[in-house]
Order: sequence, then C-alpha cells, then structure tokens
Amino acid sequence: MAPGPKILRRAALSLALLLSACAGGRAETGPSPTTSLYGAFMAGNYAAATGHEAEAANFFATAIARDPANRDLLRRGFIAALLARSPERIALAKRLGNDPLALMVRANAALETGNYATAAQDFAAMPKFGVTGLVRPLLLAWAEAGAGKTGTAIAGLTRLDAAAPFGPVYALNAALIADFAGREAEAAPLYRIAERAFPAPNLRLAQALASWQARQGNTESAYAVLVHMAASHPDLDLALPALERNAAKPMIGSARDGVAEAYLTLAGSLGQPAQALLRKILLGFALELRPDLSAARLLQANLDVSLGKRASAAATLAAIKPGDPLHAPAVMQRAEILDGLGKGATMLPALAALAKSHPHSAAPLTLAGDIERDAKHYAAARALYSRALARLGPNPPGSAWAIIYGRAITEDKLNDWPQADADLHRALALDPGQPFVLNYLGYSYALRGIHLAHAQKMIEQALQVDPNEGAIIDSLGYTLLRRGKIAHAMRVQIRAVQRAPDDAEVNAHLADIFYAAGDRLAARNQWARALALHPDPAEKAKIEAALKRHGIEAGS
Repeated sequence: MAPGPKILRRAALSLALLLSACAGGRAETGPSPTTSLYGAFMAGNYAAATGHEAEAANFFATAIARDPANRDLLRRGFIAALLARSPERIALAKRLGNDPLALMVRANAALETGNYATAAQDFAAMPKFGVTGLVRPLLLAWAEAGAGKTGTAIAGLTRLDAAAPFGPVYALNAALIADFAGREAEAAPLYRIAERAFPAPNLRLAQALASWQARQGNTESAYAVLVHMAASHPDLDLALPALERNAAKPMIGSARDGVAEAYLTLAGSLGQPAQALLRKILLGFALELRPDLSAARLLQANLDVSLGKRASAAATLAAIKPGDPLHAPAVMQRAEILDGLGKGATMLPALAALAKSHPHSAAPLTLAGDIERDAKHYAAARALYSRALARLGPNPPGSAWAIIYGRAITEDKLNDWPQADADLHRALALDPGQPFVLNYLGYSYALRGIHLAHAQKMIEQALQVDPNEGAIIDSLGYTLLRRGKIAHAMRVQIRAVQRAPDDAEVNAHLADIFYAAGDRLAARNQWARALALHPDPAEKAKIEAALKRHGIEAGS
C-alpha cells in the first residue's frame, strides 16, 4: 500500500492530573440550581477530563458555592477557570493565598491597571524553586522595571548564574530591560552574552538581536541573525522578508510586554507531555497581557494540535492578521490544520496570495498542491506542483523530493504512469533511501506485475528505514503474493494486519493471500471484514470484483 507523505483522582491537585488521556463525549448541559455538590464535582471532573474547560469551570463554580471552605475544590475550580479564561479566576486567585498560579493571576490583574509595584510584590512571593522558580526572576525584574526600578531589575538578573540552564535567558531579559530604559551601554554586553549562548537563535532571540543591531545602524548584522534563524527553522522562512522589514522595531514596548515575553519563554521551555496543561496556562497569560504576541499564538496552535484541538488551533492562528511579520507562517500552519479537517479548500485563496507575495518560495504552491491532491483534484494539484518546482530552478535541493513525489502521485492517478515512474526516480535521485518513494514505486510495480524482484528489494529497503510501518509491510506482502511466494506472503501480511487492523486494503490483501493458499473460507471472511471497514469507493469496487471473480458471496 502506498501512503501519502505528510480530574482528577487525588485530593492533592496537580496540573498533570488535570490532563486526562480519556476521550469521550461532551458534558451536555451546565449545572442546574438543584445540582448537588457531588454531582457538580463529578461533572466538573468529567468536563475537565474531556477538554471542555468552560463547562468544567461552571460545574466547579457550583460545587464551590456548595462547599466554599474546601481548599482542594477551590484549586480545581481555579485551574478550570484559568483554562477557560473565566473572569472568576481572579476572585478564586484571591482566595488561594500564595499558590504560584494564583500569585501570577493577581499580578497580571495588577499589570492591567498599571500597578507594577503590586505586581512585583506578588511575583516576589512566588517560590524560588521548581518550574515557577525559573520564571520568577524574569517576572519580578520586568515588574520592577515597570515600577521605575531599572537598576534593581537588571542587577537581579545579572547576579544569577550565567552558566545555569536559564542563565542566557536572564542575560537576554536584562539586555531587553536596559534597552527598554535607554541604557544602551549596559544593554550591549548583555546582548552579546545571550547571542554567544545560542548556536542557532530561536525566533524571539533573533528578533531581539536583530532589533538591537538594526537600531545601532548594523543592518547587515541584523539581517544575518534573521537569516541564520530561518535556516535553522525552515517553517519560518516565509516570515523572513517581513522580519527584515520590521527589524528595527523594538521587541518590547512596555514592561507589561516584557512580562508576557517571560511567560512565553517558560512555556516554550516546557516540552514534556505532562507539562502541556501548564504550557497552555502560561500561553494564556502571555496573550492576555499582549494579544499581538504572535509567537505565542504559533506555540498555542502547536499545543492545541497535540491535544487534538485542531479547530481551536486554526482559530488561534486566524487572529494573526496581514501585516504581522508572522502572518505567512500562520497561514501555512492554518492551511495544514484545516486540510486535516477536510476544509483545506477554504485556504487556497490565501495560499495563492502568499505565492504571489513570495515569488521565490515553493512552499505555498506545494501546500496548495497537497490540498488539491487530498481533494482528488489531481490535474490542479499536478499543475501546482509543477509551478512549485519551477521556482526551485534546474538544480532543486534534496528536500524537493517531496514535491516531485507529490506530483508523481497525481500523474499516477491521472493514468500517466510513464511520467509518474520518471518522477519517482527523480525523487529517489534527490533522496535515494526515501522510504515513501521506495514503497510507492515498488508497490506500483507489483500492482502492474512488472519488475517484481526489483520491487521486492525496494520495499525491503524501505522497511529497513521504517520497519514497523503497516503500509510498507502490506506492500511487501502483496509483492510476495504477486511473486507466488504464498507462505512468505502470508506471514508478512498477517503482520501488516496487526499493524493496521482497521485498514480495508490491508485486510483485503490478506484475503487475496488466503485465496491463493486455497483457503476459500478464510478468504471470504477476510474480504467480508475488509468491506465492513467501510473502504473508499475504489477499494470497495476492487473487493467486490474479487468476490465476483472467485464466485464468492460476501455473506455466504
């Protein structure tokens, strides 16, 4: 087969426990005036576990009203209110004392009224150890800077261990604070410390360094930093022209912006699945303080996708408007997400606009080709892939194998096998061990009954790269069947079905092998199973044709 490329259980609440792996339906209604404490508590847990934060917040609010002195219940309701961004989070934070997240919420509320001194007091009360201990110095320093205590803020960061994991981050923020306050002599060496600490700058570091260099008149150095960043992060390549145009713009416009930056920094450093909930809360803080912080929106969208909330991710990205330096990568990411939801066609005009405004980039045309191919508009997809390749010139980079491979698939679907065969070999020339291409080419040969020994070798080579991919195992089983190696094919195909038990084509191939082995009953049952898996119309027609060809009734 040829695939395409492409809450709580304990009284002591922890953020990790809030995130349940449980899937399920919605909590269909909110609490009624007669909902009991236990009913509200259980409904809140269920809503939280299934990712319905607003409903969870409402149910916990009802439970808290029934038992207002229950501190564990307060914490649960507070976390639910945070995730739902409910106004109740501030009132609950005031009741939770020195809980770290409660302190952040109270400080954020103070920042929104310009009360930096109160925010600094709340940040200073945070624990000095653990995850929150990492971000505490940044939050405190920015609040102090907002309160006019620039020297105190810079000193608080520069006296921290520069060799510690967060040391370069502290140096960068000290530089940003000095820069924000107009203390250029202090900012310059701190920027150099931060720059030397990172072999490849991330987006926000690159923007900070480029802004500093451009405002010092060093435009070539500014652009070099951004180019280096884009080379290390290809998904941001489309943003490069806009980032260069905006290079001289200061990254921080207020101390409140700096606090938002600190939250983004910590969220970006938390990569473990168990930390997903905390990342979401921190990104929420960043965007509440600075809704235009597009880097936070990109990270939030990635997090939502990982949590299975693709519609939410698309909505988050839609808020990044034209004119924002990160608009182009946001459009690309949103198009990929919506394509996965079957709505990719809605993004074709935006991708066409990107292709026009970025005439040297193949990426928008390639993604548009993928969307058209997924919609089975093969002629349109083929044309888009060809336009994308034309932009890469006569000597495309190795990564262009994917574009050529995509075009080959459309050519195959359009019954232009000679051109598809040629393109598949071009793709292999760019990436000789590419398992997708090896598998597609080998399986295509097997379907046509040609070059079968060579087909088997190619598929076996693909399996060396990805030995557990069910689609490639299926290709090998089918090729062995075409070669008449029935016993070997049977062993391989059973393993393919184990890897892809719900794939109709894989199950149908096992039926073919059963029939070739003379086991008519097993073949009939396996074809019936394949039909029960609701194959697409083309595969269904193939299975029904096999049954008719062999004189077998599916239900007999």
